[in-house]
Amino acid sequence: MNLDIREQLDPLFETMGLLYVSSNREQHKEQTIMELDKLGIDGEAFYNKNLKIIDKYIQAFQKHQITEDSDRLFFTDETYFSVLLALLCENANWLTELEKVSEDRIREALLQVLISEHSEQHSSAIEDTHLNVRSLDEIISFLEECPFEEGVKWKLMSLLQQPRKHMLALVSAVSRNLPAFEQACKEVEKPLGRLIPKLVQSIHKNGDEGFLKLVEFFSQSSTLHPALIMPLGQAVYVSQCYCGLYVDLLPISGNHIADPKEYLLMRLKALADNSKLQILSSLKASPKYNLEIAEQLGLSAATVSHHMNVLLASGMVGIDKKNSKVHYHLETDNIRLLIDELERYLL
Repeated sequence: MNLDIREQLDPLFETMGLLYVSSNREQHKEQTIMELDKLGIDGEAFYNKNLKIIDKYIQAFQKHQITEDSDRLFFTDETYFSVLLALLCENANWLTELEKVSEDRIREALLQVLISEHSEQHSSAIEDTHLNVRSLDEIISFLEECPFEEGVKWKLMSLLQQPRKHMLALVSAVSRNLPAFEQACKEVEKPLGRLIPKLVQSIHKNGDEGFLKLVEFFSQSSTLHPALIMPLGQAVYVSQCYCGLYVDLLPISGNHIADPKEYLLMRLKALADNSKLQILSSLKASPKYNLEIAEQLGLSAATVSHHMNVLLASGMVGIDKKNSKVHYHLETDNIRLLIDELERYLL
């Protein structure tokens, strides 16, 4: 795998993330704490101890932020925003060259993102013929196959009908707030100077094999950026991927266990959840992809994705690529280690 590891934040990714978080600040913080709680961590204590830099980063951005009423269309709905984020990060040249890009090319790039989203959750990809979607009937037919709520589909329908109009407005929102991002970076310059080299060094040493394996699944030639606005997350697109600067503070990061006791609690909490336990039992029989698990257990694909994120983080599940699809399998060695660890604690 040819991985180009950058040693600075991606202004496009960070600015879009800052715009989204600024529009949903309290909800975003609450969600972060809730997700940490689900990992068996005291989310509020963890946030207050480690992530105050994010509050400072967002506050500095908001001081210089320039907003327009039309921006709310892009930065209030998480699912719709995620599609736009993937689209623009994969086409960063649009920030300066969108006028040269045909409307058909914009629509095709959007369809590729939506097809990728569909393929991630379903057993077979939507055929490439859908890249020729243009008429309203074709758009409606295409969106019926996509795994989104109705409100998001309405926004996507409008975007597919008038892609240039909407992308010009989005690019305008990002461009006018790039200076606000630069000001925010200055406020956290000192910790960034410490965190970015640490992350780059960790990646060079294959510090998170699971994440690097996922990157390799999706692309043989990728650019990896450190991310501050997504401090505990990781995102993989076709050619761009992002790794949070605070991922290594979680109980497990790759092969490194930051706190053995917290890691044990994380796994026990995962096992105490009925749906996660059912998923593990299902994977005992055979590896499966997202939708296959959802159909077997009567869960939504989105719910399964959430459970899989926790199980991946706890090290009890791994991923493989089969027929261009991500399949999940049990990490039996890690589960045996968990049993051994419980014996040491209790017997």
